[in-house]
Amino acid sequence: MSIIRGHSYLVHPGKHLEQQPNIGGVQLEHRGKLFTMLKSLFDQAHNQCVVEIAFRPDSEGEQNNDCRTLFLGYLTRPQIDVGRKIAQRLQSVTTLRPGLGLLFVLAGTDAAGARLVVARFPADEGVVAREKPQGLSLQFFERVFMKSSKSYKCALYRSSSPSAGFWEGAAEDRQIDSDHELSQYWINGFLDSELRTTGPAGTKRLAIALKEAIKNCADATLREELWSAAKLMRGQQGRTGSISTIVGRMGLSDTAVTAIKDQLLRPELINETFRFDLVEFDKHVAYRSVELDNGGIMFAHNENFEDVFHSEPIRNSDKVRFTTEGKIVSQSTRKGL
Repeated sequence: MSIIRGHSYLVHPGKHLEQQPNIGGVQLEHRGKLFTMLKSLFDQAHNQCVVEIAFRPDSEGEQNNDCRTLFLGYLTRPQIDVGRKIAQRLQSVTTLRPGLGLLFVLAGTDAAGARLVVARFPADEGVVAREKPQGLSLQFFERVFMKSSKSYKCALYRSSSPSAGFWEGAAEDRQIDSDHELSQYWINGFLDSELRTTGPAGTKRLAIALKEAIKNCADATLREELWSAAKLMRGQQGRTGSISTIVGRMGLSDTAVTAIKDQLLRPELINETFRFDLVEFDKHVAYRSVELDNGGIMFAHNENFEDVFHSEPIRNSDKVRFTTEGKIVSQSTRKGL
């Protein structure tokens, strides 16, 4: 893999400003510690950017996208003025929260063809210490970039050639605590993209896998663990993650994770990222039922099943006693479950 050309730009918080600050830029030299660090990021971007994204189409549903056009323009002509337009786009959606940042735009090639990597590093305050023969020299800097070379936002796009273009890419955000909960201004604002797996589609896949795992589970303890997870998952509303990260947040046992994974059509689907959609989840795992060997069936919303039906184990027996109380509001008969 090789970097053909790269540029860096100082990006200010520019959202809501009537007049945008000027953006300074510089072409990167192909030597030194900075280039070595960026070359490593460029080479490993396909391993580090694991959240699959796709550009939004235009209002007519066509594959036209302003951000994509800027990226393809830079691949075709990687000049400082072309890259500055990318920086201006990022600046226009940057708020005070992410603050000042240093944007790198890297164009190059790999075994598949053309490769474009964009990465943003935050600014920070810091102290630089220099040792002297008789002591120590300290200097305070307000703009220290890459104090940690592992804290950044990044996006990768690949194509057989610049002219062939691309529509999908991958992203990563290493400036947040939650796994793959990418900044909205980075993915939706700057890159004008969405997660490749939609929220409802990913949530449905998780819900059905969980439902089938419960249905096919013969172990009572494991079944109860899965039902508890179904209840806790409702708290994931709006959060971003893969099935793997979501079940990880639940603290499920390895056996429970395997039970869910075994219900997926393909094992790799466990790592596709989406935004959890509670409405979609409740379409598939909203209610819980318990059938007893005496013919009794209890049915209630999973969210408060334990509040509706109180259970207690019967001593010296594998049986369970359920109790409930309430006012009768309706009665009906059914053909069967």
